[in-house]
Amino acid sequence: MIDAITSYSDKPSARAYFLELRKRISEVTRQDLDKALFSNTVATSTFIETDVILCYYPVRGEPNVLPLAIHALELGKTVAFPVSHIKERQLTFHPIKNLSDLTTGAYKIPEPSKTLPMISDFSNTLCIVPALAFNKNGKRLGYGGGYYDRFLSSFNGTSVGLVYSQFYADHIPTDPHDAAVDIIITENGGYISREKKK
Repeated sequence: MIDAITSYSDKPSARAYFLELRKRISEVTRQDLDKALFSNTVATSTFIETDVILCYYPVRGEPNVLPLAIHALELGKTVAFPVSHIKERQLTFHPIKNLSDLTTGAYKIPEPSKTLPMISDFSNTLCIVPALAFNKNGKRLGYGGGYYDRFLSSFNGTSVGLVYSQFYADHIPTDPHDAAVDIIITENGGYISREKKK
C-alpha cells in the first residue's frame, strides 16, 4: 500500500496523479499484473460461489478484467456489463453471451444494447468496480461522474475493487457520498475492506 498524500490535496490533483502513474506502467508489467489479479480473483470463494458477475470494459489503463468475464462465461455464470444513462447519470446492467455483444456506447466505451434484458435481482452477485485508486477502507477515487456511487448505494451483492498495489493507497481524497467496496484484490492478494452488507 502506498501513501502518496503529499502528491495531491484534492480529487482533481489525485486523478491527475494516478492517471500519470498508470501511464508509466509498461505493457509487459501490466500483463503480469493482470494475470496475477485474474488468478487471485478466480481463487476467491466469492467468485466461485457467485452466480452473476457485473463487469466493466477497461479503458485508460484500467486493469484488464475481460479475461475474467470470458472465464466466468465459460463457467456458465451470468456476465453483465453496464449501460450508462447520461441524462440520469445512472447505470443499468445487461447480460451478454460473449464480448461481441458489446458495441460502442456512452463515452465511447463498449457496452451492451439497451434492448437486452436488464438485471434487477442482485442477490448472489459480484460487482467488479472500476476506479483510479482505492484506500484501505474500500473508498474509491473514480472519474467524477458518480455512476458507481449511485449504483452501489442500493446494491445488495458483493462489490470488489481489482487494483494494482500502486493504486491501493493509505489516503485518497473522498466525500461522504463516495461508495466503498467490500473487498480489495491486488496482485499481492485480497483484503476485506469492510463488513459485507447484510
